[in-house]
Amino acid sequence: MKILLVSAEGGNPQELLPEDKQTEDDPNWSADGNSLVFAHYGTGSESTADFAILQVDVNTHQVSTVPNSAGMFAPRRSPDGHILAGLTADQHKLMLFQPSSGQWSELAGGRVLDYPCWSRDGKYIYYEDKTEDGQKIFRVRVADRKTEFLVSLKDIPRAAGYFGYLWFGLGPDDSPLIMRDVGNREIYSLELLLP
Repeated sequence: MKILLVSAEGGNPQELLPEDKQTEDDPNWSADGNSLVFAHYGTGSESTADFAILQVDVNTHQVSTVPNSAGMFAPRRSPDGHILAGLTADQHKLMLFQPSSGQWSELAGGRVLDYPCWSRDGKYIYYEDKTEDGQKIFRVRVADRKTEFLVSLKDIPRAAGYFGYLWFGLGPDDSPLIMRDVGNREIYSLELLLP
């Protein structure tokens, strides 16, 4: 996968890093629109050590690795742009990066975490965990790291995306959004009238 940029006025998509042969995944914009953070890893990579979070200036194409982000992916900037969240590549931990210290700290843990989403006010991060008794949505308060169970998705058929991934996000009021599979099999009765 590659990150492509298209002008707001339209035009042809341009590869952000045409010389890069690795996978560029899950881009997330800075508040000022001048840079992206994204997951970077080898195509077909099996080792979590191959994962890292990179930042690129979209004007100069200058690339840097977010400090201590080896083994991390799924970067998400806080609404104010001051904090970065991400998942460990084994998907067991939701982590926070403080640029002032250059360190990551664990915010929440689970079995298989996915789709971290900041609340609009930046006080919570919502995420999905594929627990042994089904998929569930949680949120964790950033200030005190208190985790709160919100809803079970166990009995909801989910629609899979391009790579078979499920998707979870937030609405404008921070309500959870999912893709639900309503099926593609309908029973129809047709009557053929011939002249």
